[in-house]
Amino acid sequence: MNSVETWSGIPFHFLEAARRAGLIDVGLPLDVKGRAWQARRISWNLGQALRFERPGGFQYSVGFLERLWRPFLPRLAGGIAINCFQLYPPSMVADPAIEKWFFLDQTLLQLFDHYGVRKQVGTRIAAQALAREKEGYGRAAGVIVNSRWAADSVVRDYQIDPAKVHVVLPGANLDPVAYGRWEATHQHVRAAGRPLRLVFVGKDWQRKGLDRLLRGLRKARAASSQVTLRVIGCARASLPPDLAAVDGVEWYGFVDKRTELRRFFDAVSECDMGCLLSRAEAGGISLREYHALGLAVLGTEAGGAPEHALAEASILVPIDAGEDRIAGILASIENDHPRLERMRQAAWTNRRSFLWDATVEKIRAFWREPAGAGGPAAAPPPRI
Repeated sequence: MNSVETWSGIPFHFLEAARRAGLIDVGLPLDVKGRAWQARRISWNLGQALRFERPGGFQYSVGFLERLWRPFLPRLAGGIAINCFQLYPPSMVADPAIEKWFFLDQTLLQLFDHYGVRKQVGTRIAAQALAREKEGYGRAAGVIVNSRWAADSVVRDYQIDPAKVHVVLPGANLDPVAYGRWEATHQHVRAAGRPLRLVFVGKDWQRKGLDRLLRGLRKARAASSQVTLRVIGCARASLPPDLAAVDGVEWYGFVDKRTELRRFFDAVSECDMGCLLSRAEAGGISLREYHALGLAVLGTEAGGAPEHALAEASILVPIDAGEDRIAGILASIENDHPRLERMRQAAWTNRRSFLWDATVEKIRAFWREPAGAGGPAAAPPPRI
């Protein structure tokens, strides 16, 4: 929770905004780094192999969760915890002295099947995790999810009372002070007649559909389009040679938002439309960042992603759309300047609704003030 490197920085930015609002007191340092944790994981995987199970899934095991949370349980008695992972340790689930909440982008069932993670996890550990997940949601005070897509899974697949499930979209992972400085000086005016500029931000090019975007761009430019694409975060060498050679692409490289945030702001906001054509996507923080920086969006219909985009500022692409369909969409945007400007203006007008402060205010509307000693403590998802 205290590290910006965890889960794309989502727990960190959530915690910081919640602290500013007085909603959360402290982030729990559930650290799983170091040789001791590595040795435990290796030992557990070996045990799985001896049982003829797949080795993956250590982070879903009871032993892992109990050991991870054990040092913090005494201080949580009489307080409130909010977890960015789908599982609490069983001892904590059963403890009525701790009020438990979740803040999630998707359920484990969605992670296993929508993201294809099930094939990496042992059959028995997956089944056990899903059962404990259901019990955890059932005993929680509330489950906050980042989309109606995820909420439907909590209610339908885990039989949780809909009254306990709250849909709150996450914020853009942007430092608010730096954002305010950028916002005060940014000129949100697009030069007349300038070719359409697309931008893609991300590392996982295959799941996030950069290959689909590149094929569509190549097709569009072959038909005389002047549209260009800036790729941030994904290394050109990681893609197949034919896609790495597509014309009209600027391979911008990695930008560290911890130390180069103004460079990130400028690199993205110089473009017109942010792109995310994922084949599987629980949400898509990049969509929130694009809109926060005043961009229109070319998004995906996968998972909960459509809910993360502003309807009047976005165009959504089916997950099975081929290069012809994508090229046609790019050409239509390029040739319809008034439509592009309406989308960009809608994003700019609503830009602050995509920030974490807005997310926290929505949570405050239904989350009662903590009673007893100590306010809520927040925990990030473990990454093993």
